[in-house]
Amino acid sequence: MTDEARRKRGGLRAWHVVLAMLGLLIAAVLLWMVAAGSSIKRQLAEIRAQGQPTSLAELSEMNQLPPGVENAATLYEEAFAVYVKPADSANTPYAGSGQLPPRGQPLPEAMVSAIEDYLTDNKETLDLLRKATAIEHCHYDWNMAGGLPLPGLEHLRQGAFLLVTAARLSAHQGDAEAALAYIDDGLHLARSVRREPALISYRVRIACTTVCLRSLEQTLSATPLSDEQLVRVDRMLTKAGAACDFTQALISERCYAIECIRNPSLMGGGGARTPSIPILGRIGLADILDYMATGIEASELPRDQRVARFRQIGDALEDMGFLHVIVKTLAPALSRTAELDLRLQADIDMARTAVAIERYRLAKGALPKDLATLVPDHLDQAPIDPFDSRPIRYRRAKPGYRLYSVFEDGQDHGGKGKDEVNRDDPHDWPFIVAR
Repeated sequence: MTDEARRKRGGLRAWHVVLAMLGLLIAAVLLWMVAAGSSIKRQLAEIRAQGQPTSLAELSEMNQLPPGVENAATLYEEAFAVYVKPADSANTPYAGSGQLPPRGQPLPEAMVSAIEDYLTDNKETLDLLRKATAIEHCHYDWNMAGGLPLPGLEHLRQGAFLLVTAARLSAHQGDAEAALAYIDDGLHLARSVRREPALISYRVRIACTTVCLRSLEQTLSATPLSDEQLVRVDRMLTKAGAACDFTQALISERCYAIECIRNPSLMGGGGARTPSIPILGRIGLADILDYMATGIEASELPRDQRVARFRQIGDALEDMGFLHVIVKTLAPALSRTAELDLRLQADIDMARTAVAIERYRLAKGALPKDLATLVPDHLDQAPIDPFDSRPIRYRRAKPGYRLYSVFEDGQDHGGKGKDEVNRDDPHDWPFIVAR
């Protein structure tokens, strides 16, 4: 055999090896995709077997109101359509840039005038929001095609700001009954998105509920309530707390994430940046199912264990490599939302505790020395702070008192709120009554 023949034979053998290795690689990838596809189908079937949706279409069908049931969404959308922004933004709180005075202090005349004009301009909006409160069920008519399938969430914020502004003026005028009615309207508005997909709607719901609780602080600081009114407030708060379901919000978010992988155009601009390589799409769907499953499991842990677990889930996501780019692009920030959810739960517990303190003050003519004094006549037990598993803190002040949670860093900063420390400094989450 000549040298040239030997070289050709060697070259052919090298190409044979390369082709064989390439064939094995392709076969391995195909086998992996088949196995991954079977695993994904099995996971989706298990989710459906649990009675949970796996697509926005299934979610929409599950959340449809029964025929003939009155829907508050119609009135809310009418209210949003006629909403008028404040003419004097500088003197209008919440919806404008006006700064409310410290709790317990009266509103300045310029702010009272600006608020009165704002409420006059929005009389029709307020009337529609009040009518919607009388309707138990609400479901917005969203369409998953063409981007984020949600109602106008900014409109919800505007509606909540309008209602708490009306409540603040009523409390300033000594009309506690009107103030409480507006706060109740706001809590009802916050619950109106409980059937909507995507975690952003849950975060807006948390924000709207939180602003209502701040309005309750102002009301309790501005004017005393009767025992009957306080009992009614406690029922309002209990209903607000029971309606918060982070687990269900994650189940809905999972549907949205699945749809985004199947149809990246739902993400708008983000969809164009997401790779459409089939194997990455298969990896992404498998990853998102695992990621959301661990998040749903974490949401059902005892309160004091949730934050640490969600942070572990977030760290694990950050450590994933390039092949997991889709889940890293699409995965919602579960840890932050879990913290906000726990903060809201603590906030509601503190508000209910403040109601118990006010009932005690009415009965005894003085503030309780500690929260244990409220048990069992006004509280079943002192509420536990979900961020450190200790009882919510209570401190009497002049005037009034403050209740507080240590919030996300788990450290006690003396009950100082965000507005009482320098920007970016650590703080607690207080509920303050200055009366």
